[in-house]
Amino acid sequence: MDEPVFANPSPVLSWVNEASACVTRHETGLMRLDAVAADILRIRFSPSGRLTPPRPWSPVLDLPPAGLAVSELDGALQISTERLTASLDLDSGTLAFSTPDGRRFGEDLSPPTWREVLLEDTRLEHMPEPELPEGEARIGVFLNKRMAPDEGYFGFGQRTGRLDRRHRRLTNWTVDRASPGHGRGDDNLYQAHPMLMAVQPGLAWGLFLNSTWYSAFDVGGEYEDVLTVFTLGGELDYFIFAGPTPAEVVEQLTRLTGRPMLPPLWALGYHQSRWSYGSDSDVRAIAQGFRQRWIPLDAIHLDIDYMDGYRVFTWDRERFPDPAATIAALHADGIRAVTIVDPGVKQDLGGDYAVADAGVEGGYFLRRPDGELFTGWVWPDASLFPDFCSAKTRHWWGDQHDPLLGIGVDAIWCDMNEPSIVDRPFRERGVCEYPMPLSVRHGDEGEALHAETHNLYGHLMARATWEGLERHRPERRPWVLTRSGYVGTQRWAASWMGDNNAWWEHLEMSLPQLASMGLCGSPHVGVDIGGFYQHSFGELYARWIEVGAFYPFMRAHTHCDSRAQEPWSFGPEVETLARVAIEWRYRLLPYLYTLAHRAHRTGEPLFRPLLFDFPEAGHLHQIQDQIMIGPQLMIAPVCAPGVRRRLVERPPGTWYDLRAGVRVGEGPLIAEAPLGGMPIFVRGGSILTLGHVRQSTAEPLTELTLEVYPDDESVGHWTLIEDDGESFEYQDGMIAETDMSIAALSQGAELILAARRGEHRPPPRALVVRLHLPDPPAGLILDGVATEDWHWDEPLKAAELRFADDGGEHRVAPWY
Repeated sequence: MDEPVFANPSPVLSWVNEASACVTRHETGLMRLDAVAADILRIRFSPSGRLTPPRPWSPVLDLPPAGLAVSELDGALQISTERLTASLDLDSGTLAFSTPDGRRFGEDLSPPTWREVLLEDTRLEHMPEPELPEGEARIGVFLNKRMAPDEGYFGFGQRTGRLDRRHRRLTNWTVDRASPGHGRGDDNLYQAHPMLMAVQPGLAWGLFLNSTWYSAFDVGGEYEDVLTVFTLGGELDYFIFAGPTPAEVVEQLTRLTGRPMLPPLWALGYHQSRWSYGSDSDVRAIAQGFRQRWIPLDAIHLDIDYMDGYRVFTWDRERFPDPAATIAALHADGIRAVTIVDPGVKQDLGGDYAVADAGVEGGYFLRRPDGELFTGWVWPDASLFPDFCSAKTRHWWGDQHDPLLGIGVDAIWCDMNEPSIVDRPFRERGVCEYPMPLSVRHGDEGEALHAETHNLYGHLMARATWEGLERHRPERRPWVLTRSGYVGTQRWAASWMGDNNAWWEHLEMSLPQLASMGLCGSPHVGVDIGGFYQHSFGELYARWIEVGAFYPFMRAHTHCDSRAQEPWSFGPEVETLARVAIEWRYRLLPYLYTLAHRAHRTGEPLFRPLLFDFPEAGHLHQIQDQIMIGPQLMIAPVCAPGVRRRLVERPPGTWYDLRAGVRVGEGPLIAEAPLGGMPIFVRGGSILTLGHVRQSTAEPLTELTLEVYPDDESVGHWTLIEDDGESFEYQDGMIAETDMSIAALSQGAELILAARRGEHRPPPRALVVRLHLPDPPAGLILDGVATEDWHWDEPLKAAELRFADDGGEHRVAPWY
């Protein structure tokens, strides 16, 4: 077989500086480099010489451009901002990037190349058309970059496999990995994140491939030290993030694609789900089961069986004769209701189903190139699909949620939105994936092929849903859960990783999977605790719920053919362990909610790999079974049966064992890990803000505990962030921020609480300060006065003091 022929741009013929952009013309093609910000560059190359016009559904925000200096020297253009320099070789057309101190990264090995691509050249599966659509859909653009030997390659979104993606070939195309769920060998999953973070000691940088077409990365898979970037669509468009730390790369990415939404407080509580709690009596029984057993719960999710024949925005009136009463009963117990909504609208025209008729009349559904309505098989059988690239469709779709909100539904769960379509009714045997044709047109003017917009389908459905909830219930922050998504979906929704299995391997895989999502700007993520497919069992569930208490989104969910998976389903011993784990979640809420605010401001992930907080410690970059929960906590989960102790790599600095309350020694350690006793460590200098155990967040926080862990030599700082947990009023000053600092042990370990800032006033509560010290002090000094109202907790090595939290400045210091 003949080798494919690649075209290349050849030398630069001319260039022009446009203040914030540099444009070069080649013998074939045009390149444009924009200073999106001082630390973000956008590089576009078009073989045709014409750049794609902006798409109204693009996930990329418009940022004020930065100044750009361009000079020609020694056969190269030096294109510079204050934070980043690109060097373009005029002869070859290759780019290299460098930091202000001259450290090079992201170097091209060759200029962009392109060729016509056939369907069989891709990993697209079960396509209904034998060929890619004509035109730009068949033009593939390639770019090769040098991979530094000591660089790890992280991110890439929702993936199976190891945290470091080096030596893998990865494609970007949203799919539903149907029964029996996804596994290690799968490439594409439900979301597409063409985003990578390259990390080596002293330098982290990022690359976001701004392509919604089918695209791919070869991360040293074919050639050891070559990163190949590929996309269909006839244009190469990518952003370079200067870093130089992992935290700054994530900040740059979310500055460009949108900060993560701030969830309501209740969404950080524990959620219980199943396919399906399919009747009013089922739902009430589950709620009663939690309350009778004193197991905290904030939300119950209703899967597809609440609907009338799977018609979205309807209720089965036999199963749920009075859905408003069902939801009111949940609310009376402090429990929220989350209902599933799929994009497939049953093709039930001319009958009693107004949603389908209105969608056809308004022109909101997708059509084939010949003008006929596109239909595909999903749960309601033959179904129509909204065109979410259309602004008018998104508005219409958002409005459909108003009746659900009107009866008290609290949040929406978007599922099957890859979109997932099959080749025959689900009730028949042999069902398999049968995707939407790539030639279907999208957009208000039908301006785009499905080949271009497929990866955005779930993203735009989540956006339409969030905007509808905001419009119809503006006094409350929307909360949307989505299965499919893209870079930027963090603005609109939380997500879970789809249909996993009740396997130890999937418990283990959840750690790098969720950490990778955080590196790609999506902090509010989780997996189905206990596994979706197959039967879970006591030890696996116990281990999963103890780590699940630290997932940003904590939900147990399982398949209709799996055995029950409520916390009490595995016997009294596991029930007790599950209760303790969920209670830990509720104690952590003040800390987690502060982390949610930090994510909302800078994109900072809640659940992250060690490399995020310790980028200089190269030996920790490959560690994927220890996870940082914010900057203060590190967990070391157990992901194998029978294991009751494990090796823990100790990052730099002072560390405490949270359960024992004592400091741990230098270097790696063997940690005891009994069932229900996952190792948890606290970083020296931390001020961990904990609440008391509540049955749901509907109960007020009446006690706030500050667990204080001094470092030997360094001062520790923390800011507790609070608001009403529900509204948007935090944007108008109704927020409370309390700055705290703890002096080093060598400097007396004095805790300073600054006066609370902001207009929000938390309910009355007790403040408990617990200073973890090597030895018992003679006493404690509160605001300059020695107090006798304290005690020493010998097992946890903590001096405890309790007083009323009045929002004023306070100082607590030990004396010897």
